[in-house]
Amino acid sequence: QKAEGDTVSVGSTVTAKKADKTVTYMIVGSSEARPEENKISNESPLGSAFLGKRVGDEAVVEAPTGTNTYTITKIE
Repeated sequence: QKAEGDTVSVGSTVTAKKADKTVTYMIVGSSEARPEENKISNESPLGSAFLGKRVGDEAVVEAPTGTNTYTITKIE
């Protein structure tokens, strides 16, 4: 039995740092995804990179512009 909020799952709100910028995303099912509202699908490259991670973990996402590394600072 894992504590709620321990790892990222669908329904989590994730706060992470990318370089010197802090970003917050809510992980939702693909039908609820609204990137403009920072609601990202669990099936998207970024969403799937966050799944199962804990605070302090790094999520690495390959993008056309290069590799983006996010360090998770908070999970709600």
